[in-house]
Amino acid sequence: MNPGGGMILALETSQRTSWVALGPVLLESHCDAITSESIDTQNRLVEDVLPAIQRLCARANITRDQIGAVALNSGPGGFSGLRIAHAAAQSIAESLSIAIVQVSAAVVARQSAVLAGRMDANQIAWVALAAKNDGCWMAKVRQPSQGNDDPEHVGVRTFQQWPVESGEILIADEHLPVQWKERAAKLNIDIVALEPTAEAVLHVARRMLACNRTVAPQFALPVYPREAEAVRLWRERHGTA
Repeated sequence: MNPGGGMILALETSQRTSWVALGPVLLESHCDAITSESIDTQNRLVEDVLPAIQRLCARANITRDQIGAVALNSGPGGFSGLRIAHAAAQSIAESLSIAIVQVSAAVVARQSAVLAGRMDANQIAWVALAAKNDGCWMAKVRQPSQGNDDPEHVGVRTFQQWPVESGEILIADEHLPVQWKERAAKLNIDIVALEPTAEAVLHVARRMLACNRTVAPQFALPVYPREAEAVRLWRERHGTA
């Protein structure tokens, strides 16, 4: 893979509001060096990712060969949005012979909240996504250190497995079950709205690139919160582990 390009292209399509962003690879680069462009994903029949990237590059006066890596929110998130972003990232990375940086949705959520000033940079966040019945996909995210941008304790938890402690933050979307909201209020735990941004993806990608944490395009796959229903039913019928 060619690491020579000086810019990162970041994609954030995991939720209804979607963006692409361009910024320098270097960690010391300032936030104002990042340019972003909105994506029309309200209508999933309109695939605006590649046109948005073209508009973004034109605005930033960047050519394709100046892009050294593609970064994206790997999920969990919206099924269509994740698939479209991964397909676009793979196409671009393969055509330019560059690597992909996959950032966990939980890490993107925390970084977005920090950049927006909704939580302190040193606070621990629990991110709750993909609520179903009384359970949520959850992950714990600390302040990154020494290039560590991995979530902890990742998995689906029920209400009875509530993990958030006093002083920690809960980041969640509007689908967080009512009983989870009530528990947070009772424990005086702040709930921060899930609002992931491409800028946050780019910030995390810089740190990961500095540690050579990339994947080849063919190995970049979306992360889903639960096993697909069709797969689960097939296993139950055929008795496979």
